[in-house]
Amino acid sequence: MPSEKHKVSVVLLTKNSAKTVNKSLESIFSQTRKPDEVVVVDGNSTDGTLDIVKRYPVRLFTEPGLGFGYARNLGVQKAEGDIICFMDSDCYAEPDWIEKTLGHFDDPEIAGVTGPTNLWNTESMVARFLAIVGGRVQMPQKEFFMKIAPTMNLAIRESVVSEVDGFDETLVRCEDTELTYNVTKRYKIVYDPEAVMWFRGSPNFKTASKKCVNHFIGIGQLFAKHGLNPAFVRLNLPIRGILLIAAILSLFLAPWYVPAILFAILFAEFTYKTVRIYKRFRDSSVAYYTVFFTFWSLVSFAIFYGYLLGLKQKNERRISGKTR
Repeated sequence: MPSEKHKVSVVLLTKNSAKTVNKSLESIFSQTRKPDEVVVVDGNSTDGTLDIVKRYPVRLFTEPGLGFGYARNLGVQKAEGDIICFMDSDCYAEPDWIEKTLGHFDDPEIAGVTGPTNLWNTESMVARFLAIVGGRVQMPQKEFFMKIAPTMNLAIRESVVSEVDGFDETLVRCEDTELTYNVTKRYKIVYDPEAVMWFRGSPNFKTASKKCVNHFIGIGQLFAKHGLNPAFVRLNLPIRGILLIAAILSLFLAPWYVPAILFAILFAEFTYKTVRIYKRFRDSSVAYYTVFFTFWSLVSFAIFYGYLLGLKQKNERRISGKTR
């Protein structure tokens, strides 16, 4: 039986989510352990999202588009539960999601619970490819402790969120990365393979590109705050970007063998990773690596912009005396 010691608040962010939010809300209200409340924070949707949300017994709030960190903090502030269950509006939960997470909170050292995030939009080759390279295919089937967890599948103690001062509202993205990073310095977040969430993923290259740029900016901001921590990102991406730029410039500025060597290194890495991914997953979506290999290499330079932005914000906090 699930623990009844806790009051559970599900916090759901929406913005122009009309195509998916009904699926999300249906899964929330079909849980074997019903949530005590559902808090929806909407970012001024214009596509009919609110018409769908208002069909359900939720507490609805709006935010003026101040970012994910602000919206999540608002959701936590408005929630009345001691356990906050975060999910995204393009996700749906397995019926026993809340039930599976709650049992872990009998252990006072456990601050949060996450689990598999499986792709439901398998018809999209872009979404399938990104799920593969993002480690969201064939996810672990054993419990273990995580340092960083995504808010599209996260149950966490409200008191712990408050203890670490919530989400940083200045981050362009990666606000959940930093929150859980701060939490696991003091407590534990457990991965439970039975706490399953299904997510849509980026359905096309345009959506994926925007998310990718914002993600790298957020990573740069984290580097400015916390130092060059490989837990935040695979450092081979910006290194690859530097090699690619160097190879292109060397076509005009160096002897022929310099760009030949650099491009050979890049081609060898591309070939090795493409073959390795295809052999493991046998999925035709791996063909998208020909696009994303170069794109990610170049877009990773957004980390440097994010780093400079983070340094500026850090200096502004120092001057104002703020800690965040």
